[in-house]
Amino acid sequence: MANRRREHFRKTRKTRMRDLKHSKTGWIGMLCACAAAALFLVLIVYSFLHGGDAGFQVGSAGLIGMVLAVGALILGIFAIREQRVRPVPPRISIILGAVMTAVLGGLYTYGFY
Repeated sequence: MANRRREHFRKTRKTRMRDLKHSKTGWIGMLCACAAAALFLVLIVYSFLHGGDAGFQVGSAGLIGMVLAVGALILGIFAIREQRVRPVPPRISIILGAVMTAVLGGLYTYGFY
């Protein structure tokens, strides 16, 4: 009984994800989301080193990061709708893009008050 079950899983495990392809849109979205997160971390370090007085460079770079995050979110949504693709890169793109959009958008609106 156990041998038949083992043989069945050996045969099906190899073909389970073989027919799924990598979505180029999902990978581009994931890279945009990671770039937005890396840019955010660099901006935090830069602002910390300048004592919170980093000026318009950090603000404009934050806007670029927000555009990257929104783009990653949109690309992830488009990629998850594709048929027969691996779901991990689009999901990472959606989650990280949404988190970075919320964080950078909140920081941007906080700057007005």
